[in-house]
Amino acid sequence: MACVHLQQLYQLCQDHDLKLSSSDLIRVVCPQCGEQEVCPSMLTDEYDAKETAATEQDSPKD
Repeated sequence: MACVHLQQLYQLCQDHDLKLSSSDLIRVVCPQCGEQEVCPSMLTDEYDAKETAATEQDSPKD
C-alpha cells in the first residue's frame, strides 16, 4: 500500500487526467517516508494500445 504522500500524488494525477508512460518501469519514491512503488507495465501497455488505435483511426485508408 502506498503511503499517504504517494496516494496524494496518484489522486492529483487522476483529478487532472495525467498519464505517465515510459519504456522502462516507473519507480516513485517518497523521500518523507522512504516508501517506494513501481508502476506495473500494464499501465503503459494500456496507454500504448490506445495511442496505436488512435493513430490507426487517423491514418487514411488506401
